[in-house]
Amino acid sequence: MRISTLQGFNLGVNRILDAQARVNTTQQQVSSGRRVLTPADDPIAATKILQLQQDLAKRDQYDRNMTAAENRLNLEESTLGSINVALTRVQELTVYAGSGTLTKTDRQAISAEIRELESQLASLFNTRDAGGEYLFGGNKGADAPFEKAENGRYVYKGDEGQRFLSIGDSTRIATGDNGKKLFVDVRAAKNTFTTQVNPVNKGEVSVSAGFVYDEEAYAELYPDDIIVTFNPESAIDPPGTNITIRRASDNRVIDGRSEEAYPIGTAIEVAGLSLKINGVPEAGDQVLVKSSPKQSITDTIFRLREGLDSLEDNPIDADTLDILLEDTLNNLAFAQTSVSEVRSEIGARLNIVDNARSLSDDVRLISQEVLSELSDVDFAEAVSRLSLESFLLEAAQQSYSTISRLSLFNKL
Repeated sequence: MRISTLQGFNLGVNRILDAQARVNTTQQQVSSGRRVLTPADDPIAATKILQLQQDLAKRDQYDRNMTAAENRLNLEESTLGSINVALTRVQELTVYAGSGTLTKTDRQAISAEIRELESQLASLFNTRDAGGEYLFGGNKGADAPFEKAENGRYVYKGDEGQRFLSIGDSTRIATGDNGKKLFVDVRAAKNTFTTQVNPVNKGEVSVSAGFVYDEEAYAELYPDDIIVTFNPESAIDPPGTNITIRRASDNRVIDGRSEEAYPIGTAIEVAGLSLKINGVPEAGDQVLVKSSPKQSITDTIFRLREGLDSLEDNPIDADTLDILLEDTLNNLAFAQTSVSEVRSEIGARLNIVDNARSLSDDVRLISQEVLSELSDVDFAEAVSRLSLESFLLEAAQQSYSTISRLSLFNKL
């Protein structure tokens, strides 16, 4: 077989280049510590390495989610603990207010401290997390969930949503609770009611929370609602502000004062309920009184303050105060139960996070070991191979140098 000089040169150069490529590859493996530099080095191992790297990256995100969930849950648990402390103090003051030796002035002094506790509770209800979002606003984390209205009542502006974070492939954990569930939809000691203005009113009207002063009379109305409507001033003689009070179910008038003037800000007593309307109403404006088996914490405290500030030192008001104080104590007890139940749920969620983190750490360790076996280079083997391949490269270069000088012309 005859080989041309050019072909011999090309074969020698190709052998040198192949040896250089092997040396370069091994040198990169030693310097980087990785056995698989490109998918071509080991296609099966490269595919498995990619899957393991993606799984580890996902676990890193789960770890961040678990840390975020722990922070929010710990903050919520601490906040609910502070709320319980404040509610306990309100209970103590409520018991003290029931002393028969106290006068209206004394009760107003107690009301002043309760007002401060009410502000403290509202601040706790509007607690923000480390990211600046409101803890108890549901999915509306950017806006304060509890706002104070002009009449002094607190109104819930959040929603009923609940936030979740994924802390595993099939595990999601609730990272908070909305304020409506915690502080608004609280079981009431007895059938009660809520008051609100009709959102389509044209005038400026506000209504107090009110309270029940005659339980038997209210029992006859419950569970029906009441609609208080402002009539044109010309409806009475002489003209003036006047109202009509109707039952919501059948629109039947249940109070005969529609022919009398209603001085704004005075108490309206109907069906065993007492409430006050303030502002500048227009004809057609309405106030809605809705029966309910629930009562918010803020309304419980607001009604307590209203009673302590307004009830006089006489036998009739004393009976009303007794009912108010008894209902307040029971409602506060239910509020504390509601808060305590959620604190227990938070403890369970934190346990889930701990278990998920422990499992994630175990899986991570196994994945890292497998990844190391697939991708990490065996330095002893690689260094030995590098020495051999370097020797072979040098031999190829020296042999090429010798062969390239061979020529028939040197023998002539």
